[in-house]
Amino acid sequence: MDERRWARATWTDLARVDREAAAPGAPSSRRLRSGVAAVLPVGAVEAHGPHLPLATDVIIARAAADAAVSGLRRLGLHPLVLPPLAYTAAPFAADFPGTISVRPSTVAALVRDVAASLARQGAQLLILANAHLDPAHLAALHEAAAEAAPSGGDRAMPVVFPDITRKPWATRLTPEFRSGACHAGRYESSVVMASAPELVRDEARRRLPPRDVSLPAAARRGAATFDEAGARDAYCGDPAAATSAEGRAAIEVLGRIMVDAAAQALDARSRPGRRAQADGRDHLPPARS
Repeated sequence: MDERRWARATWTDLARVDREAAAPGAPSSRRLRSGVAAVLPVGAVEAHGPHLPLATDVIIARAAADAAVSGLRRLGLHPLVLPPLAYTAAPFAADFPGTISVRPSTVAALVRDVAASLARQGAQLLILANAHLDPAHLAALHEAAAEAAPSGGDRAMPVVFPDITRKPWATRLTPEFRSGACHAGRYESSVVMASAPELVRDEARRRLPPRDVSLPAAARRGAATFDEAGARDAYCGDPAAATSAEGRAAIEVLGRIMVDAAAQALDARSRPGRRAQADGRDHLPPARS
């Protein structure tokens, strides 16, 4: 069995996880009792400039999920990375060819259903490794995390959503990310260069001039599309300055964020009356992806 990938396992592989966790002589329940932490990479299919693929957010989310695996093991969990969720609300890029945008309510319902299914099987945590930062999408994930509950009367399974547009998580990321001028810019281009370099149109990337457009600030002024925000060609920031080394460093930070958020959720669950802070409470101006 692949030690990380849920999708590559068979049901008998996961049943073996149950048997290994059960007390000697206990009957198999076909439930996961091993402290499984399911990590769901969440992205979008949307325009990311002339140099990055439509699946950029999914690539970043999967890299973050993979980077979290070793740290989650150190917490005593059995992490498994789920197949990614790639379709979500992406209205800012909806006018660009290739972008696929769905209703936020669809996304919230899907995440709730995934969480309920995992909870029925006995998973300990669902962690959302999210890399798409459209406000409508983020609101849907927060709604799902707040409302997700297992069926059948089981204990609630935490849905851990470290929103990287919020403190403390956002403060760990790069200055360009924190500025909000990062859609397909230096930050995202660096991560894709580190994790899927064959998908970067590098000659196009190096020719792109910096574009200092904060998408959150533009949204507050009423912009509803990349064109209205001044992010022509569906990019902002400085993609020409991207490096694979910066991307590797960012991936490590994203992985640690997942681990620290999971640790907070486990700590809160062990202390009755204490609410988890895994989604943050203070906001920075949200970056967009």
